[in-house]
Amino acid sequence: MPIFKAPQYTKAVNPKTGVQEPCYTFNIEFSVSDYLSFVAESQKDISLQSLQKAVLDNLDWWNAFIKQFMEASSKYFTKPYTVDAINKITKHTLDGSKASEFPVNVVLVPKNIQISCGIFTVNWKYDIEPMIDIPDAEEEKINTIELMEAPVSNKAIEGLEELNLDEIPAAANSTDELEIDSPAKFYEKQRVKEARLKAKLALYKAQRQTAQYYEKYGEDISDSDSDFESSDGETSDEEEVQL
Repeated sequence: MPIFKAPQYTKAVNPKTGVQEPCYTFNIEFSVSDYLSFVAESQKDISLQSLQKAVLDNLDWWNAFIKQFMEASSKYFTKPYTVDAINKITKHTLDGSKASEFPVNVVLVPKNIQISCGIFTVNWKYDIEPMIDIPDAEEEKINTIELMEAPVSNKAIEGLEELNLDEIPAAANSTDELEIDSPAKFYEKQRVKEARLKAKLALYKAQRQTAQYYEKYGEDISDSDSDFESSDGETSDEEEVQL
C-alpha cells in the first residue's frame, strides 16, 4: 500500500496566464513492490503512450491508487472528490535513465503527485530491469552430496507418479529397443513354464518310485509293463478286468 506524505507548498507559473499559483506536491513511498510495468523492445517504446497503455490495462490498480490517495489526503482538500473527477484533470510525466540493451522490462513507479493550476499531475519514474535474471550459480549453490546421501522418506515415495514407459524418449544413438510382451503371449509363456515344471516333477516322482520298486523286488520295470500302470504305480480295477 502506498504511503502519501504531507504536501509541500511551492509556487508554479500558470502556462496560460503566466501568473504564479500555489503548487502542492505529495511525495509517495511504496511499502511493497506493487508497480506497473511493460516490455520495451527499443528506447522509443519507453514513452508516455506506453505508460498510458499500462494504466489502461490496469484500471483496477489505477483507480485503487487514486482512491487511496484521496482518502489519505482528504483533510487537505476543501471538499471530497471522486475518482472520475480526478481522472478528468489528470496528466502524467515520465522520467528515467536510458537502457543500454533491449528488450527490457520497464517498471513504472509514481514518485509524487502535484496539484497546481487546476491540473492533477502524476510524475512517474521508470526503472530498467533485465527480462530474465538468473542468479549466479555460486549464490544458489546447493550441497548435492547431502541431498544424494539423505534417506528417502515414505512421503517422498508416495508423492511420486507412476512412470509411463511410452513417454520415455529413446536415446539419440541407441540401437536397443524396448519390447513389452502382450498379455496373450505372457499367458502362454507362463503355461509353458508350468508344464515344464510339472513334467520335471513327474519324472522325479517316476524315478523315485522306480528306485523303491527295485529295492523291494530286485528287478526293473520295462516300458511294456508300465503301460498298464496308473500314474501312482498301482494297477487299476479296469486293468485287472482286462487281464
